Amino acid sequence: MTKSQFWTLNLAGGACALLLLWNVVLGQMDLRLNKSVMATQNRFNQAQRLQTTAQNLLNRIAQAGQSDPTLRQLLINQGFKLNQNTNAPAAQTP
Repeated sequence: MTKSQFWTLNLAGGACALLLLWNVVLGQMDLRLNKSVMATQNRFNQAQRLQTTAQNLLNRIAQAGQSDPTLRQLLINQGFKLNQNTNAPAAQTP
């Protein structure tokens, strides 16, 4: 083995070692990012479930407001418009 072959192989081995280290670093970063994405996705899913629950609750309150004049007046005082067609509350007015 000549001196140039020796240094060429050393340089190639060093480059492979650097690439291997970089692969490990990127793998760790990928794991952290995946955990972060999963946490954010879980928050969105929880918010979506909460929105559905809140909408169902508002629909039930609005239905009760159709038969209870006191509740209907309270809803109107708080800025809710009751939609007479679907018994569901419309968007809150400013």
